[in-house]
Amino acid sequence: MQRHRVLVAFGIAWLSAVLLSWWVYKESTAPQSRDLVYAVAATQDLPAGKRLQPADLKLITLDRKDLPKGAFLKISDVVDRAVTVPVAAGEPVLTGKLAAKGSGEGLTALIEPGARALSVQVNDISGVSGFIQPGTRVDILFTRVFSNGDAATTTILQNVKVIAYGRRLDPGARVNPNETTRPTVATLLVSQEQAEKLVLAEQRGKIQLALRNGGDDQITEPSDPVQSADLGIDEPRKPRAAPARPVVYPAEIGGGLSRTATSGAAKTAKPESAGQVVVRIYRGEKVTEEKFQ
Repeated sequence: MQRHRVLVAFGIAWLSAVLLSWWVYKESTAPQSRDLVYAVAATQDLPAGKRLQPADLKLITLDRKDLPKGAFLKISDVVDRAVTVPVAAGEPVLTGKLAAKGSGEGLTALIEPGARALSVQVNDISGVSGFIQPGTRVDILFTRVFSNGDAATTTILQNVKVIAYGRRLDPGARVNPNETTRPTVATLLVSQEQAEKLVLAEQRGKIQLALRNGGDDQITEPSDPVQSADLGIDEPRKPRAAPARPVVYPAEIGGGLSRTATSGAAKTAKPESAGQVVVRIYRGEKVTEEKFQ
């Protein structure tokens, strides 16, 4: 009897241990309750400048801890605002990717408050062979040729953002170097003062764009303009005029008399009468005559 009780007690203990282990395992592997929130995302790829409509947007669920900073929780907060950069399908729409309310769409939506969009003429050389694209940053060099033939080049603007190249607003739409026709206009985002300086530079000389590294936003101190002399390309000196040589005229009158005149010093006149030679000598404003028989 005593042995039977021991076996029963042992069996109950073993069963309790098994049940406790199973419960602990179940609790440890059970899915944890998640704090989910809604976030506004794009239903399709959205190009820069696109004004958002309800069909462009949807709600996705995210863990609150994974919610990006600047995300929107309601579609109504985003409708009628334009994106300033491309947004991929399924990507949350963030405050930093939207233009201010009332900014319109297209290029106007990309112009920051207080800034101006100014287009400049470019070609294969001044446009860095077509490698400039929306979103890149450039320095602007100005070259002027003076009336004496000398020239000078200086950097007039630094770290200027290109917001459009031709009619392209999308930074991802890189210009194909093999295209037969390339854009000839780059639109820059500048301040009003920079816009005035740039317009004057185009009128007074030639401008060229210098492409910057995307991560380099350093502004350097202005340096002195580079001139022809800095390149060792001075104007060639004009050869000195050869010294005046006496000009001997043949005798015009009998007797073998010759007349000699020096350029800038003496000029001869034809004889006033037969047998007489008159030589006029010019010294500044003073004129004298010498007569010879």
